[in-house]
Amino acid sequence: MLAWRCLLAVVLLCPAAPSAAETLHLCADVNSRLPYLTPEGGGTTGRLVTQAAHEAGLEVEFHRVPMLRCRAEVVLNLLHGYPMTPYDPELFPIAAFPMRNGAVDPSRATVHARIMLYRRSGSKVAWSGTAIEGLERPVLISNGAILTRNALAKLKVAIDQNGQSSEVNFTKLVAGRGDVAAAFDFEGGRLMQLPRFAGKIEMLPLPLFEQTYYLAVTKRFQSRNQAAVETMWNAIGRLNQAAKTLKK
Repeated sequence: MLAWRCLLAVVLLCPAAPSAAETLHLCADVNSRLPYLTPEGGGTTGRLVTQAAHEAGLEVEFHRVPMLRCRAEVVLNLLHGYPMTPYDPELFPIAAFPMRNGAVDPSRATVHARIMLYRRSGSKVAWSGTAIEGLERPVLISNGAILTRNALAKLKVAIDQNGQSSEVNFTKLVAGRGDVAAAFDFEGGRLMQLPRFAGKIEMLPLPLFEQTYYLAVTKRFQSRNQAAVETMWNAIGRLNQAAKTLKK
């Protein structure tokens, strides 16, 4: 009896071993979306999400998979979400977003970005904000760029979404296999500086559209880690605001 009492005292007095941190498995596209995200979880958004997750006591692992396959694996709960996705009705049945008062909360978004149109230098193709004029060939967009595809569908223009990246599409644009390509503003600006594109491509002044992107996680992951997920979303908002303040 004395031995059991001593053992019980040891158990009660010794701190419990820390439990392993939950790992958040996130999709990253097979192609970089600079400056925001790389397949390895780099870029401004990748680093932001990683830091916010660590503040919430979560580990993060990025998985390099095509976006269409990524969505299928999120549905099956093999992956837990997207670090940079719009508030998309197609995701509502499976994914949770940072919300406030019944609406998505842009103060806790990962990034706000513009999708721009790019043409060959000297081309007559124009974008008025309501119509793309002068098209003879399809608009080039990256495979899996769902919002861009939907925006162009409303304009009733032909699209080519076979390119796996904006860099591939810029190559096709220079080769005359499309009249205009759609890409993130920062990404397109970086590509235009590369020697093989310099002086050959120009950006149209008006954005095709602007979009706010969020870290969305599966509802199953959120239900298991509610406090940690809220802490992570709050940290994303705080870190983004701090970065904006430093730029001023």
